[in-house]
Amino acid sequence: MLSGSLTLDAVASHFPERTVTVEERAAELGLNAAQTHLFRRIQGLDRMRIDPEMDLYDLLLPAAREALAAADPRSVRYLIYVHAAQEIGPSTVDPAREIRDALGLRDATAFALTHQSCAGGLSAIDTAGALLQADGDPSATALIVAGEKNYSRGTQVIYNACLLAEGSAACLVSWNGPGDPVRSFVARTHGEHSRPQRVQGAVANRIPEDRATLFGSVMKEAAARAGCDLADIQTVISTNSNIVFLGDMTQYMEFRPGMVFMDNVPRYSHCLAADPFINYVTLRDEKRLEPGRHQLFWTVGVGMTLAAMVITHVGGDR
Repeated sequence: MLSGSLTLDAVASHFPERTVTVEERAAELGLNAAQTHLFRRIQGLDRMRIDPEMDLYDLLLPAAREALAAADPRSVRYLIYVHAAQEIGPSTVDPAREIRDALGLRDATAFALTHQSCAGGLSAIDTAGALLQADGDPSATALIVAGEKNYSRGTQVIYNACLLAEGSAACLVSWNGPGDPVRSFVARTHGEHSRPQRVQGAVANRIPEDRATLFGSVMKEAAARAGCDLADIQTVISTNSNIVFLGDMTQYMEFRPGMVFMDNVPRYSHCLAADPFINYVTLRDEKRLEPGRHQLFWTVGVGMTLAAMVITHVGGDR
């Protein structure tokens, strides 16, 4: 068993070149004027990347290759493909293996992780860490790849809350590597909220008042396990659901202004399980993560699965 810290050694993101506005996307989906107004004026969306001509691997592989640019392919022991939608292609195709083979990672065990919706990316990091620690090889790494194509309407519009876009991300992790150390990870699933469009009665009435408690519990526990409290966190790096949702969370948690990163909501909209990594790359590339400061990844997946992870940024451009 390895001691020390799991580290995020390289994180990359990728998008289709084609950009559409909220109005253009709403027209493609047959949304009415009121829904279009809701997404732009209330939920804070502006533009997003969507390319119907791009296949899944064209979306995923560039980010994966960038994350692997400085790595020895022979060191990659695991490849974990994270996707929020459970059905992403024909049952006869294994995308995780296809990605592994396209990257030339012949020594890697490849598998997919789903059923946690947009919280799956953080769980994949934790899973990779557990596998690497059990293997005991200090030179071994794992590659997490996240992103998917939105083929069905159910993965294009969510509950008048967001329009789903296309974007991918990849994260290379190891034990005691040169990247940002992972200080803690917490995940909780609340199955009573597993059918958000159909919940009724007491459960439905509890949802708004539960949010502060449910959301805050995983954040506070993650901070405590990292040996700090929420006041020590520089940035909350969340999913890009919508401005209202993130603003409400800021209010529930009494976060200081600007602590929750929201800038990518109008830039990219919601890219399912890839959002936290995409947002990390933006913050890193814009030099907005201070070396030595704690950062909090926080995600919520329809289901409801909540996950939080504290890392310490060490600087650098990977």
